[in-house]
Amino acid sequence: MRQSVSDSNDFRNAGFQKIVDGFLLHPGVSFASVLTAEKIAQIFRKHGGWFGENRIYNTAVVLWAFLGQVLRDGKEASCQSAVASIISFCLQSGQDAPTEDTGDYCRARAKLSESAIRELSTEIANDAEHLADDSWLWKRRHAKLVDGFTFTMPDTAKNQAEFPHPRTQKKGVGLPIARSVVILSLATAMVMDVVLGPYKGKETGESALLRQMMN
Repeated sequence: MRQSVSDSNDFRNAGFQKIVDGFLLHPGVSFASVLTAEKIAQIFRKHGGWFGENRIYNTAVVLWAFLGQVLRDGKEASCQSAVASIISFCLQSGQDAPTEDTGDYCRARAKLSESAIRELSTEIANDAEHLADDSWLWKRRHAKLVDGFTFTMPDTAKNQAEFPHPRTQKKGVGLPIARSVVILSLATAMVMDVVLGPYKGKETGESALLRQMMN
C-alpha cells in the first residue's frame, strides 16, 4: 500500500501538508507531458548540464518543478511549493520522496544550464510553429513579433559586473539592470528566441540585440 504523506515522519508541518495535498490533486509534475525526460536529457547532456541521474533531484524533475514555480503567484511561487510538487510526484509514482527541506532543491536548481534551457525553449517553440494550423497564420505567413524590455535583479557582485547600474543611478543605490529582446511567434505566442545584454554600453540597444538573433 502506498504510504501517505501524513504517515511519514518527514512531514510534521501542517501548513506544508496542505501544500502537498493540493499538488496531489494533480497527476505528475508541471510540464512533464510537454517536456519529456528524454528531450531534456538529450539537450542538457549536449550542454554538459545533465545531473542527478537515478536520484530524486535530477535535471528533469528539477526543471519541471522550476518552470511550475516561476509561473505561479504569491506563496505558490515559493521553493517550498516546488518541493511539494516534487514530493507529490514521487508519492504518485511510488518513489521515495525527499523531505520538505528546500536546500537540496535550491542547490540542484542552481545547476540548471542556461544555454540548455534556451535551446530547449527554442526547439519546443519551433516544433509548435511547424504544427500551427493554417488558420493561425497571417496571410499564410509565419509572422514574428519583436519586443524589448528591461528587468532588475539582486544586487550581487556577479550581477553588478555583468549588468552594471545605469548612469542615472547613484553608486550604491538601485539594482543591476538588464535589457532583453525576444522574438515571438504571432501564430503560437511562443518565444522563438531571446537574448540578454547590459542596459548600457556599446551595442546594447534593442536593435543591436535583435541583430544577434536575425539568423
